[in-house]
Amino acid sequence: MDAEDLDYRARTQSGCIPPDVVMRLIELGHTDEVELQAGRGKWFCALELARRRPEQAAALLAPFVATGWWTAARAMAELLEAQGRVGEAIDLVRPFVAAGHRHALHFHGGLLTRHGRAGEAAPTRRRRYCWSSLPRIGRTGASSRCASITRATGGPGTLWCFWTPSATTTGSTSCSGWS
Repeated sequence: MDAEDLDYRARTQSGCIPPDVVMRLIELGHTDEVELQAGRGKWFCALELARRRPEQAAALLAPFVATGWWTAARAMAELLEAQGRVGEAIDLVRPFVAAGHRHALHFHGGLLTRHGRAGEAAPTRRRRYCWSSLPRIGRTGASSRCASITRATGGPGTLWCFWTPSATTTGSTSCSGWS
């Protein structure tokens, strides 16, 4: 099992048991078959079982996370977060953030922001993703955007932003970097 193969199979749903089939098998009472296939490395089987059995999620998803596949790491981090194990979720995502994985940067910022730790996100965020986690906080106009950034990053002066000449008409902004 490797990350590239898993990613290809999950995206194309080829060479795997598709999620709708997994759901149908469980609905019809064939959970034992889903467990068997999860043990054989079938991603969607393991994912659905992990969602239904949070106490076993780590054991079910660990082989997939061990490959370095972001999709598996994100699924496990979401399950850990749902169980209130936020610290473990953050620790799981950090290696992907350190490697500069763009989806991990976005997810990490959102995870920290949702749990009141947005100040920790600033040093690890890349310029072009600085807005990616803010939709949940709310931003409607230029002044509220600036206020949202200030609140989201832990204080004034954390983020340098400049408004393009068309910002007042189109609402577009650009971020120049973290201070």
